[in-house]
Formats: sequence, C-alpha cells, structure tokens
Amino acid sequence: MEFRVIKRDTRISGAHCNVVFLRIDHWNDYSFVTQFHMVVYDKHGTSHDIGDVKIGFKGQTIETATYEKLGDVFTELDDEYFSLGESIGFYKAISALGDEGRNILKKLNDLASTPALIESIREEDVFSVSLLRDTSLSVIKGQYQRVLNGGKELTDFEFSYVREGSEKFSSITLDFDVAVESKPSTNIHAIIGRNGVGKTTLLNDMINAVTNSSASMGKFIDRSGWRESDIDDEYFSSLVSVSFSAFDPFVPPNEQPDPAKGTCYYYIGLKDVRTKGYHRDIDSLQADCCKALTTCFNDPDKDKLWCNAIEDLGYDENFSSADLLNLRECFFKTKQTMKKQIDSNDFKESYLGEIKPILDGLSSGHAIVLLTITRLVATVQEKTLVLIDEPESHLHPPLLAAFVRALSELLLAMNGVSIIATHSPVVLQEIPRKCVWKVYRQGDNTIVDRPKVETFAENLGVLTSEVFSLEVELSGFHNMLKKSVDNGASYQEILQGYGNQIGYEGRAILKALISDRDKGRSDD
Repeated sequence: MEFRVIKRDTRISGAHCNVVFLRIDHWNDYSFVTQFHMVVYDKHGTSHDIGDVKIGFKGQTIETATYEKLGDVFTELDDEYFSLGESIGFYKAISALGDEGRNILKKLNDLASTPALIESIREEDVFSVSLLRDTSLSVIKGQYQRVLNGGKELTDFEFSYVREGSEKFSSITLDFDVAVESKPSTNIHAIIGRNGVGKTTLLNDMINAVTNSSASMGKFIDRSGWRESDIDDEYFSSLVSVSFSAFDPFVPPNEQPDPAKGTCYYYIGLKDVRTKGYHRDIDSLQADCCKALTTCFNDPDKDKLWCNAIEDLGYDENFSSADLLNLRECFFKTKQTMKKQIDSNDFKESYLGEIKPILDGLSSGHAIVLLTITRLVATVQEKTLVLIDEPESHLHPPLLAAFVRALSELLLAMNGVSIIATHSPVVLQEIPRKCVWKVYRQGDNTIVDRPKVETFAENLGVLTSEVFSLEVELSGFHNMLKKSVDNGASYQEILQGYGNQIGYEGRAILKALISDRDKGRSDD
C-alpha cells in the first residue's frame, strides 16, 4: 500500500490500485496544521472516500505543518508519527475495507486501533490541542475501538413513556435516558414496587404503544430534538417482550419480523401467540431454543455475542457447571456430519436430538435464562427496546444479577435499551438510581419517583427498605423471615417451612436477606 500526499486542489485522475491519497487540508487547530482527507483505492481499483484524518509527530510545534515534514510519497509512517480519524464515520468507512483498512491504520500508527501508542505521546501539545480537539480519550478507547472491532456505534437515548389520566388510571410520565460510555451503564432501567401497583400493566401498555398505538393508553415521546414529538416507526428498530408469567391475562401481539412494516416485534415467554389462551409446553420451548441457537451459531457476530453472554452468566456457579458451550460444539458437529441446510427440518430435528439431554438437565430457572438470552441474541438488532416482566420469579439472586449483567453487555454491543418491571432489589443493585422508577399507590393515584438513595452496588437490605418502606426496626412478617434466614435455612427450605404461603413481596425480601447473609459468609 502506497500513501501519496496531494495538494488541496489536485484532481485525482486515472486508474489506481493499492493507493491511499491524503489530500492536504490547511485547517488549523489553534495554529497546528495536521488534517488530511483520505481517499483509498483498493486492490480492485475501487475508490473509497474515507474521511478526515489528523497526523501529528513528536516534538511538533505550530511552526511546522505535518504535510511539510511528510514528503510526497511513503509506504508507512515511522515511530515519531501518530494519527487519529476525525469521526466515528471515518472508522466505520475504514472498517468496511476489512484487512486492507486495518493495514492502513497500522501503517499510519492510528491511535484508536493501537491505543498503547497513546502513552508515549500523551504529553505532546499537538495531541492534546489538535488531535483531541473534537474528541476524547474515552471516545477513542470506546466508540472508535468498538466500531473497528465490528461493534455498533452507540447513541444516546432520550425518550419518555407518557400516559394521560382517565377514570381508571392516573396520569404518569416516565423518562428514560441512556448516555453513551456512562459508568455504570445506563442501558437498563427498572420499574419497581409492590405487587399490584401496576408495573406489569405499564409494561404491557408500552408494548401496545409500539405495536398497536390505537389500543394503548399511553405513548412514547422522543425528547432528543429541539421539540418533543411522538416516536416514529424507526425510533426503535425492534421491540422484544419477555414474560414467563402464567397468570398475566395480557395477550401478546403476533410476532412481526418484517422491518419493511415498521418496528419488528418478538415475544419470549410461555404464551402461545398463535393459539390464544394456551401455554407452550416444554417441547415447544426447547424447539424454540434450538431454532434460536441455530440462528446464533450460523452468524459469526451473533456467535461471539452468545459466547460472551454465556461467559457473563457463568458468574453464577450453578449455571457455569451446566457447560452450555457444548450446545455450540453440537451444532458444528451436526453441521459437519449432516451436510444439510441448517433451516431444514432434518437438521433441526437432528440438532435438537443432540442437545436435548443438555436441555433436559437444566433447572427451570437455568432453562428460562438460556432461552431468554439466546433468543435475545438471535433477535436483538441495533436500537432494540427490550421489555422484561419480573425475571426474579424464576431466578435466584446470583443468577438474576448475572442475567442483568449479561443483558447490559448485550445491549451495549447492539446499542439497545431495556426496561425491567421487578419486585427485586437485586436488579436495582446492578443499575444507578437515575435508571430506577419506584411505583406506588396513594389511594387511586399511581405515584412514580426516583429512589432517595443511590442504588448501584448498594446493600440489599438498604434497597429493600427504600423500595418497600420497611422500617429499620423489624416487625411482623419481615422479622419472621429474617429469623428463618439467620437460622441458616435455604430459600426452598424456608418456603417449605411456611407451606409455600409467602407472597411475591415476601419472596423478594426473602431472597434479598439470603443473598446478604451468603455474601457476608463469603466475605468472612
């Protein structure tokens, strides 16, 4: 690959192969002149307009423009030079060239593709004044690297769910903001409160607001522009709803996988969307999981996302012991031996037969997590909204926390956002206060508010007290549950001891108390 520096008004003519033209731009950043416009002619002679790049060198002062030192032609820059693309668009364009693009960046000592170079030039004035003028180190090491590695460009979200008041429901406004590169991540939001305050109703109406606005009591508002406006069909590329409740009367809409018809919709749960009023059996759910696994493993990007998600879920020891990476090995083994299309019935039946012993060996909680995360990897696209109803109903606290982390990483990779309706303070422990809405009732009115305490990494007892308004002086059922926990009993043993007669709120509190107890033991 040859690099040619040309004047601003030079016209590129004739046929070229394996040539990078750097057109001089005399724009100066506080007297530093470092900018060029890059055009690449690949090995086939096709031209690609890549965008602006800045090139500096060690010891550079405002007296010397970069182009004066470079010369007209070179094959690579030596160690005294360093470069940086001017925008995310530059890295998207160069990334599209594959190995050729990566080779160009390497020869230009690009800081985003080789961030280790930053330490050696961090104190250079040209770096801080010129190259970092319109960007930052966090963007270089975050957005730019993510795009170069095949990830999605992250964008901020600023939207609200608004429900006008009526005879049956009070008015409500919930704001949801996702900030790129924020720590902790803000791509998961929670609606938490006692059983019966209307969390699931809110989530179900959000589904209608996207899929069938005429049947919805509320709507989503885009707050990112100069003026607030109703979201359009392109705001969310897809909507995924997750609910394994057998008692929720809400009937999910039919799945809509066609982007040409607007926002795609996918449902993950027990309901049979094709036969109203029926729940799916274990064979149907396993077949669904098999289909989703096939989709994941047949796509290199989804394959990587799935493996990363399973690794994140492995922080729960019981889930890790299931050795679910065998599902992937079985897929490629079946693909190699059968020599048939993966979407054929013969392939699906053979693959399902191979993995069924693994699926049958999972607990209900592990099976639900596997199906959920696999279908999410298979269906989540860029700018997807994921709505999840009470995941804690089937998951113990360590697995619930691992699931929230895995979900956050998946959404980060795909530039998505999730809203979780929950009873569990374990969910709150994984997200910041500004991503949490407390929902409670005062008479017939539904009230929403932020927690008074920071929630991320907070003690579960503090969060339980904050959400459910329990006093520090323990009394009533809370005191009874705490005594059972202090006696060392497991969650299932305590439930059996009470004849399974503990309500949703009590179970959420019980799980939190056990988690705090067991964490204290491990710390000792």
